[in-house]
Amino acid sequence: MRKEIPRILLIGGAAPAPAWLAEGAPHDSLVVCAPLVDDARDVLDRASLQMVVLAPLADAAGDETLPLVEELLERRHPAAVVGMISRANAAADDFLALVRSGVHALLFDEDRRHPLTVRRTILEAATRCRNHAVWNDVAPLTPDRVKPLVSYGLRHAHESLTVDAVARALGLHRKTLAERCVLSGSLPPQLMLGWCRMMAAAVLLEDRGRLVDHIALELDFASGTAFRNMLKRYTGLNPAELRAEGPIAEVTRQFRNALLRGLETTSSVVRAG
Repeated sequence: MRKEIPRILLIGGAAPAPAWLAEGAPHDSLVVCAPLVDDARDVLDRASLQMVVLAPLADAAGDETLPLVEELLERRHPAAVVGMISRANAAADDFLALVRSGVHALLFDEDRRHPLTVRRTILEAATRCRNHAVWNDVAPLTPDRVKPLVSYGLRHAHESLTVDAVARALGLHRKTLAERCVLSGSLPPQLMLGWCRMMAAAVLLEDRGRLVDHIALELDFASGTAFRNMLKRYTGLNPAELRAEGPIAEVTRQFRNALLRGLETTSSVVRAG
């Protein structure tokens, strides 16, 4: 099967693609430039895109680019969105508008000269976009009391999270977070966070060309072996077996089953009491 070429749409930039994006984009990516918002809409309607980069907050004609982000979200377009802004010169209102627009990651103008930073930002945006899609899939079956935990765990799956750190981020005591998990009939917080990492891993495993050791690095595992061991412990499968099953579908299925087992156990305890 021929591997699809990643396509990145640069809104507000004229062809050819700027060197900073050409150098920082994933290998073999095709950068499509759209100087005007109308050009961008045309590309969005007819091309398969994996990434959208908003270079300025307005195009060459002065039309705002942020409304396109809202359109993408409303259409549930699969492309991840990177918003660019100056760390030194942007007005506070412009910065807040960009953050609140729904972009998946920010790239500061001052960091464009660092290809590794550009690439890391692009990967971060892609991962958050896919994790958001996974969240939409599992949210309906996630008990309301622990939805903030799972949502946070997915958004920060590229970090090695501790229960204490997550509880603080959610404005809770560790014991309160654990009690919410018990009362909702779900799994303990550490297991819930582990499943979040596994769902994020499934997103990355969907890319057949991505090396397992690289995935382990992206998700902040100590080693590829540590990642493989955790994957086996949670899913019973190794990376190759999971890829054969369909990573996202299989891991989300197992997560749902784990939640249901937790609910059944809680119901049994309540009935016995």
